[in-house]
Amino acid sequence: MQTSFTCRQATQEDSQYETYDHTKLSAINTCPTWGILRYVMHKRMGEAGRAMALEAGSAMHECFSYIRLISLMNQYNHDEEFQDNLWLHHGGRLFGDRLSVIGDAIADAADLMDVAKRGSIAVLDTSGYYDDPRDKRRTLSNLEECIYAYINKWRWDHKVWMRDPTNPRSDVGIEIPFDVVVQLVGDGPYITFRLTGRVDGIHYNTAGDLVIHDNKTASRLNDAWSQSFLLSHQITGYCIAASVFTAEPVHKAEILGLSVPLPKSYEFAGYIRETVSRHNYHYQQWANWLVHTITLARQYAGNPIDAPKYTHSCNRYFRPCSFIPFCDSEASEQRIILTEMVDDEWSPLGKPILDGVGNE
Repeated sequence: MQTSFTCRQATQEDSQYETYDHTKLSAINTCPTWGILRYVMHKRMGEAGRAMALEAGSAMHECFSYIRLISLMNQYNHDEEFQDNLWLHHGGRLFGDRLSVIGDAIADAADLMDVAKRGSIAVLDTSGYYDDPRDKRRTLSNLEECIYAYINKWRWDHKVWMRDPTNPRSDVGIEIPFDVVVQLVGDGPYITFRLTGRVDGIHYNTAGDLVIHDNKTASRLNDAWSQSFLLSHQITGYCIAASVFTAEPVHKAEILGLSVPLPKSYEFAGYIRETVSRHNYHYQQWANWLVHTITLARQYAGNPIDAPKYTHSCNRYFRPCSFIPFCDSEASEQRIILTEMVDDEWSPLGKPILDGVGNE
């Protein structure tokens, strides 16, 4: 099947289109019943415990965005007033009222590395993340150790993209929410939807090419982990979204993997920086995958009882799927369980943006 597509920035007039993000699309492929229940109908079973991996990953991503902000400010170290305006505008966008606390933490910093490390710990301390006695791996002390290791590996020569380098309030390549209208054209009817998500960073590499950065935290990093991004549809979609956002072609990505906690043995790397490229065939594969997935989602939207159940995924990441009690019931009981589920709306953005390009 050959599928072509067009993409453009979403506007208020596009609010009628369905939204899909990579988490939602991937979940539907992993198991349609799970994907429909959790990410289309926004249901979950009651009394769910803390999702420690997600919480820790979210706190770490705030630290990564802070390091990008400091890297951006360092690009303008010849202009103190410009730096101050970058800090106030983009720091406020990223951290809100916490910015003054972070600023106090770096007030007496000795150098750039000290600013990065002190501020990152302040970001972590004000993130709301706290230890769980049942999780000895994702502790605050382990996260701090990981941040120090990450800063020591950071490439200060990879400049942060900025739409207008003369305007400190201009769009920059740090924590970019996107809302892009995608129209798929193939053998069947047109499929139009909104692709949403968030790109961690857009940078220039040493060759001057625009690349996206995607930060990942994982329990273990190895070659198998690295090679998973060679074909990742998530990375392909992010390259497309970054191209729309910057109005420049973006066909390369750098995956920045950080192990949480850091390994005790040098046999396993605690940090991996993997560079991947996207070519026409990657975009074709991505478009075909979207047609398959969205067609499946539309077929069973609102009807998880009849949706296929991919039982190979009942055990994911060493824990059972929370919807097993639903799936392991007769249809009459499933209808009752549906009414007892908790509403918990998912969105990678909190809410769709629909603002067009520009954040001034």
